[in-house]
Formats: sequence, C-alpha cells, structure tokens
Amino acid sequence: MHTNIRIFFSKTGRAKYISHLDLYRAMGRAVKRAQLPVWYTEGFNPHIYMMFTLPLALGIEGVNESMDLKLTDDIQLNEITERLNAVMPEGMCINRTAEPVRKHTEIEKARYIITGAELDEFFSQKEIIIEKKSKRSTTLLDVKPLLSWENNTLTLPAGNTLNINPFNVLGDIQPLNIKRTEIICTDGELFI
Repeated sequence: MHTNIRIFFSKTGRAKYISHLDLYRAMGRAVKRAQLPVWYTEGFNPHIYMMFTLPLALGIEGVNESMDLKLTDDIQLNEITERLNAVMPEGMCINRTAEPVRKHTEIEKARYIITGAELDEFFSQKEIIIEKKSKRSTTLLDVKPLLSWENNTLTLPAGNTLNINPFNVLGDIQPLNIKRTEIICTDGELFI
C-alpha cells in the first residue's frame, strides 16, 4: 500500500538553468538524502516514482511547481517539507506538501510574469505566428487567440492537449526574466 503526495516547490535564480532531466536527478537525490519512505517502481531497474506535473522549459523560473510521490509509510506532511528543504540545492525550495486534489489531465493554462522587456506593442499585433513542432511535423500556428497578455502577465495553453512555451511565442525578444506563477485547470481553478 502507498500514499500519494504532491510536493509544491520553487525553482528560481540559477536553478532555472537546471534541465528537466537534471531536475529529476536532483529531486531524486534530495528525496534519498531526506530519507523519505518512498515507493520504488518494480522491474529490472527500480527507481523512485516521481511525476512532475508540467515540466518547465530551460531558463524559466517557477514559483509553484509540483511533483507527485508515493510513500510506503505514513509521515506528517510538514515533516516532509522540512526534511526536503534541509537538503535542497541552491535556488530550489519546497513551499508545501499536500495530498493531491486535481489530476494533471485537468490542466489547461499556465500563467507567466515577464519582466525586462516592453511587450505591450508585441502582444497588440493582429497575429502572432509560431512554429509548433511535434515528433512527426512542424506546423504554423497563430497563438494570438490562444493567449492573454495583461500587466506583464502572459497566459498560455498548457497541458496534454496543447502546450505552448513562452520562448516560442517571444521568438527573438529577450526578456530578462520569465517566471511561471500559476497552473490553471479547465474550470479556471488553480492546480492543487
């Protein structure tokens, strides 16, 4: 028997340059150092079960990211947060630990704060055409009707159906900082 938990964390500063694969490794090491009673997958190459809700693109900070774990023993949620924070690398911090409420399949949008460049004129264009790449092809997509821009906050489609990276939208524009602040479900509520 195992218990599912959701860990909310931030990845800021220099940690925004940690790739998703390296984040997976860093979190795995932190979980081991924190001596949490985690569930390992079965089979030829057992590893800690970890699922990241919506991986961040390299170079984007995240202040409310989440990762799911399975525990084999009961442990207080605040103790999990404390143990992990004691062993986290620089730029990464556990905000809180909770029981999962929403499913990752309910995610529809992500919200980003962008600072360091004046973008109002860019987002007032009639069309914003990007190249959307898949494993089989590349298509052109007008993302203007899919996005929202207000007060330096960009909201983009995210999740399994359509996931758009802010760097794809901005193209050659180089803002100083992009920070994902919220992940939003299909009903408009926050992913928790």
